[in-house]
Order: sequence, then structure tokens, then C-alpha cells
Amino acid sequence: MLSHKETVDDKLLKGDYFARLAQLEKRIEFDCTCKDIQQLVYENPKWGMDANAKPHDLSETMYCKAYKAPIVKVRDNLIWFKGISYPFKIPSNDELHILDEIYGVLVSIDNEWYIKQFTFDDAPIKGKIKL
Repeated sequence: MLSHKETVDDKLLKGDYFARLAQLEKRIEFDCTCKDIQQLVYENPKWGMDANAKPHDLSETMYCKAYKAPIVKVRDNLIWFKGISYPFKIPSNDELHILDEIYGVLVSIDNEWYIKQFTFDDAPIKGKIKL
């Protein structure tokens, strides 16, 4: 989030958004780039821009159904959690070494589970958590 104004697009320049972006002298530097909902959940940005340079306010609090589950299997960069029938892919080129006592906090968005965080805390989660 910026504490001052920046030019993110100048429609007086020629070309599409990316061509105009290359022509700007000073541009915004983003803290992160998210390619999907999983990365949005993990990074938790306060605002963002889509591929059409449309800004989106992501600061509104959202509550999601949550589930804390132990990791039951790790293979390559896939992680399985107890009670979830499919694995989660971790974007890494390194071999994952995850200890047995680590739990994943998973949140449900539109009936699909996403990893919110990893923890050693085994206390159950009741109800919903804030994103």
C-alpha cells in the first residue's frame, strides 16, 4: 500500500497498458505479484491491480470457514492434509522437508480449500477466521 500518489497509467501515451507502462519514467513498485487465489490468501494484500490495470480494494475484512489439519503426506512439492482428499501444490523447485508436527490452516473460499498458513499449534479452529 502506498502512502503517496503514484502514476500507475498514463492513457495519453500510445499503446496498450503494458506498452504505456514501459514508457513511464516512474512506476509503482509492488510488494508482491499474485497469480491465483491461493497466493492472494497467503500474501493478504490490501489492494491490487488486475491485468487490465484496474485497481481493486482488498482491504475489506472477509471471514471464511477454516480448518486446521495435520500434514499426512509430502511428496515432491505436493502436501496432503488429514480430511482433504486432494493434495496442495507448493510452488517450489526445492524438495520439501516438512516435519510431522506441522499443521496447515486452511480456509474455504467458494467451496475450495486454500492454505492460509502453517503452524505448530494443534489447537482446533472453531468457526470462521478473518482473512
